[in-house]
Amino acid sequence: MNHNSNETFLHFDNVYATYCIEPILNAINWHWRHGEQWALLGGNGAGKTALAKLIIDQLRPQRGYIERQQGLNPERDIIHLSFDLQRRLIEHDARYDDSECREDAFDVGTTVRQIVLQNRPASDEFLAIIQLCGISHILDRGIRYVSTGESRKTLLASALMAKPRLLILDNPYEGLDKQSQQDLSRLIDQLLHSDIKLLLLVSQVADLPGNISHIMLLNQGRVETLGPREVVLSYLKSRHSDQSNRDQQHFDQLPPARERCYDIPRDQPLISLRHVQVHYGDQIILNDINWDFAWGQHCCISGPNGAGKSTLLSLICGDNHKAYGQDITLFGKRRGSGESIWEIKEKFGIVSTALQLNHIGRLRINEVIASGLFDTVGLYQNCQGTDRKIVQQWLHTVELEDVAERFFQQLSFGQQRLAMLARAMVKSPLILVLDEPCLGLDDHHRQYMLTLIDRIAERGDCHILYVSHTANEMPSCISQRLQLIESEQGGFTAEVHNE
Repeated sequence: MNHNSNETFLHFDNVYATYCIEPILNAINWHWRHGEQWALLGGNGAGKTALAKLIIDQLRPQRGYIERQQGLNPERDIIHLSFDLQRRLIEHDARYDDSECREDAFDVGTTVRQIVLQNRPASDEFLAIIQLCGISHILDRGIRYVSTGESRKTLLASALMAKPRLLILDNPYEGLDKQSQQDLSRLIDQLLHSDIKLLLLVSQVADLPGNISHIMLLNQGRVETLGPREVVLSYLKSRHSDQSNRDQQHFDQLPPARERCYDIPRDQPLISLRHVQVHYGDQIILNDINWDFAWGQHCCISGPNGAGKSTLLSLICGDNHKAYGQDITLFGKRRGSGESIWEIKEKFGIVSTALQLNHIGRLRINEVIASGLFDTVGLYQNCQGTDRKIVQQWLHTVELEDVAERFFQQLSFGQQRLAMLARAMVKSPLILVLDEPCLGLDDHHRQYMLTLIDRIAERGDCHILYVSHTANEMPSCISQRLQLIESEQGGFTAEVHNE
């Protein structure tokens, strides 16, 4: 080896890796020296997460050699914060949910405090870390009942309490509102100047902190280029210039709509909420929500992390028992007037982080998409004839034809996101609920997603409920805005504007 081992923190020498016999990394050569601050940059499916799994020894190379700094123990000294870790945490917590056995029918589960402390005693360091991560107000809330952004900050606080020598942050800004992103940027800047080594995995150049000195650009499992920040960014600028005339997306015609087996009265709003309130114990989440969502409208729902956006969606989609006894009317029927949960769910297609992270089981991509026809998490019925054709057409529309037979967990988080959109659309829902749909998508696929959403809206048979923190990630079809703002009486209330 032509390097000084005293300077080496990590070294990859011609590393190849596969997952279930599928090649995912090819001839990776990389030398991380002390004093360098690295980020891995690449689109969906580029291989960033696979490379991180090699570093933490969750994936073994088929060929090549990985050298770590002497004494660096992957199991003890390295933490990889990712959406997959979030998924496993929520899975574990849900497994011990005993709500059905309790008189109050509510199990808070594992609290944020418990996750951060991990059986350690509370200390001044603990107080400093939760303050730094901005989670002091949710310490006693169950991890299942906090937002995606809040759960990511919880995991970061837990990691900092463990004092790793290397912290790998996988798309750290995803799911965070603007203020939380700014707070995290300051925290990352502090970490880059601390004794903790940091490795960032990002999909967008805009997410690269200013103190990152070196970048590896991955593309389809290969190193496209790597080196000092300025050199790689210059290369990217040149490459993007060459690709400025990229072909338009290929969905001039969407897959045909599936016939619906229900009729909805058109003389009433699709959704109507009056003075709706949600609280868990003494904690008020939503307070005096009033909202009408009419035929032909497409609504953007916004608000900071923890404002209750996902809670609001769960009330109307039939997933939250707090809807009973409240003035909520869906599709012309008062909630709780005898309708079944499946009569509600058949009218909604949903793309959300919670659903994606809980899509448990060894399902192939085509099976995940087909499960949307039956509103199931697994596929328990045969998909044949016209239904099978529609699944194939949506696979083509979201550019996943080539990976249709791969297992869901083999795909990158962003590719899973596209599969979840196809799953939501195969049954031609009356309302498409998109909870942070661009989460985990690279620049190309973000634009692809937004254009596709507009095409769905243009067809006129599907209404969009769109949740996002990011102003420049808004489809042009939006005609109504519902913003959750702090209420003087506690929790968050709604401010609605029709455009």
